[in-house]
Amino acid sequence: MENQKKYSLLIVDDEPMIADGLRDLFEEEFGELFRIYHCYYPKKALEIFRFRLPDVVVSDVRMPKMTGIEMAEEMRKIKPDIHVLFLSGYEEFDYVYSAIKQDADDYILKTEGDEFIVKAMRKMIDLLESEHLFDEEYRNAQSRISHMAPVFKQRALIHILDGDIITEEEFDKVMEGLERPLSKKGNILLLLGALRFQITQEKQEQILETVDQVLQKTYGDKIYYIHKVMYHKIFVWMLETEEVQLPELLLVAAQDIQNMIQLKMNLIMAFGIASEGSGWREIPQKYNDLWEEMRRQSLNGEDSIFLQNGKESITDSFNGEETDFSSMFLPLTEKLGLLENFLSEEDFAAFESCLKEVLEVLSASKRHSMYALELYYAVGNIMISYINKKNIRPQLATHIQLMELFDPGSFVTWKEGADYLLALTQAIREICRISNENVMTGIAEKTKSYILSHLAEDLSLTVIGKAMGFNSVYLSRIFKRQTGISIREYIEACRMDLAKKLIVNSRMKIYEVAEKCGYQNPAYFIKIFRAHFGITPQECRDGRK
Repeated sequence: MENQKKYSLLIVDDEPMIADGLRDLFEEEFGELFRIYHCYYPKKALEIFRFRLPDVVVSDVRMPKMTGIEMAEEMRKIKPDIHVLFLSGYEEFDYVYSAIKQDADDYILKTEGDEFIVKAMRKMIDLLESEHLFDEEYRNAQSRISHMAPVFKQRALIHILDGDIITEEEFDKVMEGLERPLSKKGNILLLLGALRFQITQEKQEQILETVDQVLQKTYGDKIYYIHKVMYHKIFVWMLETEEVQLPELLLVAAQDIQNMIQLKMNLIMAFGIASEGSGWREIPQKYNDLWEEMRRQSLNGEDSIFLQNGKESITDSFNGEETDFSSMFLPLTEKLGLLENFLSEEDFAAFESCLKEVLEVLSASKRHSMYALELYYAVGNIMISYINKKNIRPQLATHIQLMELFDPGSFVTWKEGADYLLALTQAIREICRISNENVMTGIAEKTKSYILSHLAEDLSLTVIGKAMGFNSVYLSRIFKRQTGISIREYIEACRMDLAKKLIVNSRMKIYEVAEKCGYQNPAYFIKIFRAHFGITPQECRDGRK
């Protein structure tokens, strides 16, 4: 076993006997897993917390000068993902509610004994282990996403070649996020390469990179940057340059490259060089003209190197092999932005509707499509960010296998991947629904507690709403939804129950009982009492005798 413990634990209790006892208990039960710190004062605990940044805090709720809940609030400002286990000898709702509101991972009474405390800590350890595994997978996924940068660049270049991009706004959107985007106002010269036979993707990438290196080494002072991509089985290099003589110079370089590829890879490659550079809008036409000339050369049995004369203009596009998303790229990009907005606003209906449209494209994709992989990760990344932000991983783990989110290779088809993302969405929606329901239940219970504590005072909806921190109309709606009765009905029921107890069990005068129950007008109080119980307060009292 390693000397350094895997996690760190801070125990805080103003009763030294309890703090020391908990330390001994956890040392005995979990000494191999935790490095344990303990103290008796919240302020000291905060000092230790800032220095040690523990993974778990076990704290008493009620302590002098600063409650455990207030301390937890300060700790979350420093480390938002801290896990808290509250201990208390008090069962008042106020404390329980506050603990829940502070996202306590668990809450137990000291009187429940060591067995329950150990059980709660084991749950905490399971949570830590789950998060550790999730975080590791998340980092791996992020790494995979970062390695897909070349794929993103190829996608952008393909959509330029396809002629899908028309406006500058579309151009900016497509180039967004690229480390080196295609120049918007620069001069771009096309160099195409073609083989008679199909080769592996690895060899394709090798050729793309080899030509790039040779050109940089030979004409690096004349070329600002080289963009490279496979487009319908054609090798495409886009050279940013202002050198007008570069097309002629490339004739020499292409010959050397052709010889190198033939010698090292036993492949014969034909090259076509555009006669002049152009802006990004002209690239599709330049490509089509250049490729058509290369295709004629190939039909004539020539594997040649040629410089385009620049006079002919072929309008028919080469159709070639279709890509999955080329015609849908811009709409999908916009939908991904909408997905992120809908989820951040927790508009799950709109999110799910938009997601289904995106997943239709994913479901129809070929299994080995890089575009589909990119789309899967793009959607997955949106959902991961939300899951982390809401800290709902433990709850989700009980509904769905989260690890599949990082492993699209586990799906036989992309439809399976799409179905998984939809199922994950529905699980997230259900978790949030339950969470919101719990919050609303807590609000209703807190409102009840306030009413019971202030029956003799003004209990107008405005006063109650202000005390709860909610709009009175909104609070009324929540209360009725959770309890089935209105706040007014609940107040009256509580006041009548108290009135009956006081009339039966005390010698208070009727008007005194009325005041105690929040009624300043005794006659009105008698009227309400009779309507509620069918008898007057005096008849109720007489009936006791």
